[in-house]
Amino acid sequence: MERDVALKKILHYCDYQDRCRKEIFTKLDSFELSESDKNFIVEFLQDEGYINDERYCRSYVKSKLNLKKWGVNKIKLSLITKGVDREIIDNVISEIDQDSYKEELVNLLKNKKINESDPYKRKAKLVRYAVGKGYSYSLVMEVLGS
Repeated sequence: MERDVALKKILHYCDYQDRCRKEIFTKLDSFELSESDKNFIVEFLQDEGYINDERYCRSYVKSKLNLKKWGVNKIKLSLITKGVDREIIDNVISEIDQDSYKEELVNLLKNKKINESDPYKRKAKLVRYAVGKGYSYSLVMEVLGS
């Protein structure tokens, strides 16, 4: 595939959703381009503002917190696998309002329906659920009152 055609396709790919560098490189791998062409396209996209890992990270964190109700641990792990720099991740995560984060966990646990009469088993299931969503064990135990 020629570089100009690949660039047009990648521009369209970036237009409808924020992308990180790794996603762009993965998409470019399917285009059978040389490494120099791939690097040229990624540099062009960065220079023109189509890709910005910090903006991507902010958008990703906001959507996963608000829509998916994920916890910080799951979000961090997901962003690391997407190739976002850990310093960027830590900066964006540190901006999360801890009071509203804790309130989201409280609401998540209140709304979780568990059919269990034994209070210990019920609590264990709630803990597993919340930790699986990415919330820290200590925060979950604090919210549950133990």
